[in-house]
Amino acid sequence: MAKNPVKIMETVLRDGHQSLCATRMRYRHMEPMLESLDKIGYKALEAWGGATFDTCLRFLDEDPWERLDKLKAKLKTPIQMLLRGQNLLGYNHYSNDVVEKFVQHASKHGIGVFRIFDALNDVRNLKVAIKAALECPEKPEVQGCLVYTISPVHTNEKFVELAKELQEMGCHSVCIKDMSGLLAPYVADDLVKKLKAALDIPVELHTHCTSGFGHATYLKAIEAGVDIVDCALSPFSCDTSQPCTETIVAAFEGTDRDTGLDRQAMTPIAKHFLEVKKELIQEFGLKGYSM
Repeated sequence: MAKNPVKIMETVLRDGHQSLCATRMRYRHMEPMLESLDKIGYKALEAWGGATFDTCLRFLDEDPWERLDKLKAKLKTPIQMLLRGQNLLGYNHYSNDVVEKFVQHASKHGIGVFRIFDALNDVRNLKVAIKAALECPEKPEVQGCLVYTISPVHTNEKFVELAKELQEMGCHSVCIKDMSGLLAPYVADDLVKKLKAALDIPVELHTHCTSGFGHATYLKAIEAGVDIVDCALSPFSCDTSQPCTETIVAAFEGTDRDTGLDRQAMTPIAKHFLEVKKELIQEFGLKGYSM
C-alpha cells in the first residue's frame, strides 16, 4: 500500500468533453459507464457546472437538472461541479438571493463537491456562494480556487495569501485552477510546497495540456505533496484537456504516491468513450478536433 496515495478527480464527464468536443456529450453517452466509473475509486467525478448547463439547454435539448438527478441516482462517488462564484454558470453577476437558491438547489439534487472560483481571484465574488454551500444541509465539500496566471503580481507568495484567505472563509480544500496550462513543472513544485506548509486543508491541482506542461507539472506537484490531481480518461485527455488518467496512474505505481486505482478496469470505459468521441466529432462537425 502506498504511504501517501495521490487521489484523482476524473473529468471525462465534464471538462474532458468540454475541452475536446465542445461539451456535446449527452446523458445517454454517459449512462452505460456510470456503474463502472463508480467502482474505480475516484475522489470525485466532475459531471456538472461549467458549460454543461448552457449546452444542455442550447444544443442538446436536455434538462440539466434532470441530468443531475439521473447521475446522482447512479453514482455513489461524489459528483463535482464548477461554479463561477457570483456568476454561477454564466458571465453576468447575479443577485445574492439567486446565488444562494441555486447553490441550495444544486446541493439538494446531488452535487457533492462545489468548486468555486472567480476569474480575477476577487474573493468578494466568492463569499456568497461559499457561505451558501457551507450551509447546505447535505454537507457538500466546498473548494475554493486559486485561478492561476502569470504576471508581475501573480507570484506564488500571493497565491498562498489567497489560499489562506479561502481557508479562513471555511473552504474544505483549495484548488490551483490552471485553466490555460501555464503552470510550469518547477513553479508547481514550489507553489505546492508553499501551500502545503501554509494550509491545514487538502490541495488539488487542475491543469490543461495546452502548453505541453501537463504531465510534467503533475509529476513535480505530486512529488511536492499535492493531494489530488484532475485527470481525464485517455480519449478525452491531453491537447486542450487534462493529463491522461491512465498515464498518471501508471507513472506512480509502486511508489509512495501510488493511486491504488486499477488501470485495467479503466480500459473498457476508455474504449466506450473513444466511440462517443468519434460520434460527437462526426455529428457536430467539430473541425480541428482530433481522434
